[in-house]
Amino acid sequence: MTTRRTGRWMAAVLAVGLVLTGCASGDDKDDDNKVVAEVPAGFANGFVGEQDDSGEAKEGGTFQVATYSEARSLDPTVTIANGSSGGTEMAAVYDLLVRQDGETGDFVPQMAEAIEPNDDNSVWTLTLREGVEFSDGTPLDADAVVWSQQRYVEKRGGQASIWAAMVKDAKAVDARTVEYTLSQSWPGFPYLLATGPGMIVAKASDAGEQFTPIGAGPFTYEKYAPNEELLLAARADYWGGKPHLEKLRFYYTPIEQGRLDVLRNGEADMAYLREPITAKAALDDGFGGFMEIGSMSRGLLLNHREGAATADVRIRQAIVHAIDLDLLNKRTTEGKGIVTAGLFPELSDWDLTTEPLQFDAAKAKELLDAAKADGYDGKISFKGVAKVSEATGVTLKGLLEAVGFKVSLDYVPSITDLVNDIYVTNDFDMVIWGFGMPDRAVYPELYEKVHSNSGSNAGASKDAEMDVLIEELGAAPTVAEQTAALEKIQARWNETVPYAPLGATPEWSAWGDKVHGVVPSIDSIMLLGDAWKA
Repeated sequence: MTTRRTGRWMAAVLAVGLVLTGCASGDDKDDDNKVVAEVPAGFANGFVGEQDDSGEAKEGGTFQVATYSEARSLDPTVTIANGSSGGTEMAAVYDLLVRQDGETGDFVPQMAEAIEPNDDNSVWTLTLREGVEFSDGTPLDADAVVWSQQRYVEKRGGQASIWAAMVKDAKAVDARTVEYTLSQSWPGFPYLLATGPGMIVAKASDAGEQFTPIGAGPFTYEKYAPNEELLLAARADYWGGKPHLEKLRFYYTPIEQGRLDVLRNGEADMAYLREPITAKAALDDGFGGFMEIGSMSRGLLLNHREGAATADVRIRQAIVHAIDLDLLNKRTTEGKGIVTAGLFPELSDWDLTTEPLQFDAAKAKELLDAAKADGYDGKISFKGVAKVSEATGVTLKGLLEAVGFKVSLDYVPSITDLVNDIYVTNDFDMVIWGFGMPDRAVYPELYEKVHSNSGSNAGASKDAEMDVLIEELGAAPTVAEQTAALEKIQARWNETVPYAPLGATPEWSAWGDKVHGVVPSIDSIMLLGDAWKA
């Protein structure tokens, strides 16, 4: 499996959920035009459906996973570590130093034995389990951890920007102890050890011309056939004990309905679902699993660079005011979507009291007219992938032209082309996009996607006041203080509009009643070391 730089951006795009199709029934709005769409019953943060892991585990068998995207590389610096783009596959090979507890939401040791902060959360001490080895027999010790994480930052993995900003020093104190000194207090630091930087690769992985996935997880790399399958084999000497399963098979199923179909007919034991229509159908079928409501996982990435129509804040505000989310919900998700123009939906633990900008066609026209008075010609482009994004594009065109915009719809033939336009040529005004921000990863996600110093800020938004507010959020030690910081961020968001949220999605690893022992972590990563099939 090769390490290609484009793989990282491909995974990033595959993770955002570009599918917004369909049309149908509706919901209502109150007199203030605030969207009050009813969230489908069963959508929730945490386990959904009946979960019964009692009884004696059955040994053997191949666990089939229908994936949202294809993990073309198992290098954590290339493939984004979340459930939609290869995170579960990589966690099977590398394990995680820390994981998020699926019931409490707390970060707890996984491959590590302990993770402890000092009094002000500015120094964190990681204690490794004794005797953990990579699959090549070399020890996973403190030196290996520090080396792997340095490599991660140098090769600009998914969380490299926030790691570089927050981790002032990482050093091996002894064979089993790593000490992290941060640039400021951060109570949520263990999150980074539960995602890409917490997937420790052996030095031998990077010793040749091509990357070789060698980790300390419960499975080892066996075979990858592009557009066909990725096979992983159980490891007898895994630190947590030999897995019950013999093999894991991941296969890419690009159409959401197709993933539900193979789950229904038994060709898949687990499938990644994120579209409201199919998720609701799967809930009605009685499937269970683990779901995260990904805030801002539907929206419009806005280009802040000079020359783009959306470089003018009045245009960005006008776009938000022009969008009737209730109508967009009807036209694209049969009224089943989780819609909001704010940072968080009501299902989030961070449901705020500060209201986002609301649908207000008159206000949108006023802002647009002011920009036109200064020479703006009213032209703006919407960019998406052909067929995949067309329902959204047509609906947005109608809404924006109703207030005076002249909208061109620019559909590129593939995700690869979209990646190029966003990250290489920066050729877009607004493009369908999503953050997928879990409740326990709000600070790092906001930093990576919005902070001026982040290399992952695809819209190139720059606002010193927003930067300070995001940094205050990271340093806030209590939920009350974090909530207060987020209220200020939402207020500043209304003023600057770095990105235009359209709603959230149910990021769901779904399985049937024959599946047991799956352990969830953050960002929809599922740990399969203890999984088994009845």
